[in-house]
Parts: sequence; C-alpha cells; structure tokens
Amino acid sequence: MNESTVQLLQEYMRIDTSHEENIESAVLFWKRQSNVLGLPFAVYRPAKKPICVITWTGSDPKLPSIILNSHIDVVTVAEQEWKHDPFSGYIDENGDLYGRGAQDTKALSITYLEAIRTLKEEGVKLQRTIHVLLMPDEETGGFSGMVPFVETEEFRALNPGFFFDEGMTSPDGKLYATYQDKRPWQLNITLHGESGHGSAVTDGSAMEKLQRLLDITREFRTQQKRIMSSKEPMDYGSYTTLNVNIIHGGVATNIIPSKVNLVIDMRLSMSAQVSDVNAMIQSWIEQVGNDTELSFIRKIEVSERTTLDGSNPYWVALVEAMREMDLKIEPIVCPATSDMVEVRNKGFPAIGFAYRPYTVSRIHAADEYINIATFQQGIQVYANILKRVANLK
Repeated sequence: MNESTVQLLQEYMRIDTSHEENIESAVLFWKRQSNVLGLPFAVYRPAKKPICVITWTGSDPKLPSIILNSHIDVVTVAEQEWKHDPFSGYIDENGDLYGRGAQDTKALSITYLEAIRTLKEEGVKLQRTIHVLLMPDEETGGFSGMVPFVETEEFRALNPGFFFDEGMTSPDGKLYATYQDKRPWQLNITLHGESGHGSAVTDGSAMEKLQRLLDITREFRTQQKRIMSSKEPMDYGSYTTLNVNIIHGGVATNIIPSKVNLVIDMRLSMSAQVSDVNAMIQSWIEQVGNDTELSFIRKIEVSERTTLDGSNPYWVALVEAMREMDLKIEPIVCPATSDMVEVRNKGFPAIGFAYRPYTVSRIHAADEYINIATFQQGIQVYANILKRVANLK
C-alpha cells in the first residue's frame, strides 16, 4: 500500500468540515496539495464561501475541459454512535478507514488528486485540460457553491465539456454511474393551535395537527414503499421518498405548545408531475388546517439527464476505459441530489462515479468507511479513465 496516499486522506478527513468555520482550513490543505504538484490553484467566492479550482492544463486547452467535482463539506455526526472517532481516520485490522467523508466525498477528492499525480509521474500527456473543483456546501443545497458558480464568468472560463462527480457504493462487485438526480423538495411547515395549561384536554392543538400530518404523510410514504418493493433494488427513480427529518415544538413541560415546526425531505420520482405534487402537498395543508404555514427550503422542479448512447463521446470513452480494465459500469438514477443537478440543467453532461465495490453504504450514517485497498484501486481506475476521456479529440 502507498502509505503517503492513505496518510493524505487521513489528514484531509481530520479536518472537521461539518463545521463551516473549518472550510477555510480545507482550502489551505488543497492549496498545499496543488503546490506540491506544481499546478495552478484558484479560489472563487460567488457567494462568500470558497470554491477551489486546481488546474492541469492539457496540450490542447481549446478543447472543452474535463471537470472532476466533489465537495469539501460533510454532514454532522453523533459521535456516540461511531465505533471510532469520526475525524481520526482510524484504520482497523481489515484495512477499513473510518471517518466522516470516507464515502461522501473526501476519499473521492483525494482519488482525483492522486490519479493526476499518477499520470504526471508516468509522464502522461493529456490533450484536454482537467479542473478539480471542490465545493463548499453541497450538503446544504449548494446555495453558496454550485448554484451561483454556474452563473459566473469564472465558471464559463473553465470551458466545461464533461463532469465527473460523486457516485454510489456497492455491496457486491457492481459499479454504478449516475446520469440523473432525483428532484429535492424540502418542506418547512409550521402548525398552529391553541396554547394552554398542560392539564387541559383541547381540540385542534398544534400537536394534534402534527399527528394528523404525520398520519397523512406516512400513508403516502407507505404507498411509495410498495412501489419500491415491486421494483429492482437499484431502480431509485421509480418512487418518491419522504422523511420527516426535523421536528421542533414546545416551550415547557406544563404548557400546550401553540406551534410546532417540522421539515419534510422529499426526493421526487422521475415520473412525478410538479403540478400533481404541488396539489398533493396543498391537500395535506388543507387537511391539517388553513392556518398552517408552508415554505420550501429547496424545490427543484427540473432535473435533466445525461444522454448515454453513441451521441455522447464522453460516455463511450468511459465505457471503453472500463472495458479495458475488465470492469462494467451500470447507469442508474441517483437516489439523492448532487451538485450535478445544476450542471446538467445548464446543458453539460455529467456522470457520478466512485470506485467503491464490496462496500456497505454508510453515507450520512455512523461508521462511514472505505477500505484502503479499494481506495487505492480507485486511484488507478480513475487514472485509466482520464487517459481515455481527457484524450478525446
């Protein structure tokens, strides 16, 4: 095993970027790595938060570039649920490296970097320029990252041709490429009712309305689970997911709360019609009371797909590169939403891919990990892919 590569991943994972104030430390980390490789490094701030760009200029920079995208930020942790410190980069006896970001997406970021290092050390020359993009806030919707960045001159100056981004894990030997993201609708709902003494028995309280809403949404969720169970396991695009992820309410143990707030996270199926979903949500609100407040934290109505046929030379090159390594890649819909929803909606082709076979998905869960042998194999896989994709004429 290449210990320096693993140590680099550990160093990066030890930066706790679940806290926004540590994002700048990660920027300094990436600046050091670009300096070691002798590559230009730039930071853009279209909405204050930093977007890092590392560039390896190709022999024909007029050709549209290949962009390797990932994100610096990670979701928060409940440390008591982890076997090991989630920001230690602990490696167990099986060679599994534990830490937040091992799957989403710090290991992928280092994979990009090390693939470039490998190619440079081998003296490989690529025709197309490669840009490594590191986004600051993918986990919270990209509102200070990719969302404003795609509107800037700096983005257009990258001359984008094709994007790679975060991909899926697989418990078996299969490898997946995501070509379309599900549409996120995140509802912020506030329910109102009469307040009073905790000993009272009242009708129409905020808590009663909450129970009614939970019953309604649970029935919808049950319907979608039936659809899910009737489909192939990886057919994520065939059903809508719904989860109640946040509930706030109450001020004291002996006061009936006058309001309750909750956040519902939905990821729409590919066949769901915007008008139908809007009408359904409005019916929920009417059933629990017209004084209910509804706003959207995030509401993406369109999610374009990347074409996967002979008309897409990047896809053809990717498939050929995988075939040369005796690997097969299966296209699927991403069950969640990545920065690529913004990119594809601007008309750019993008594929989400990470080399993580024989890996149990722990994205956003406790004990997120990556096996270090798999991680290092992924570096060579990406190096071989870049030799194909970045040499398209």
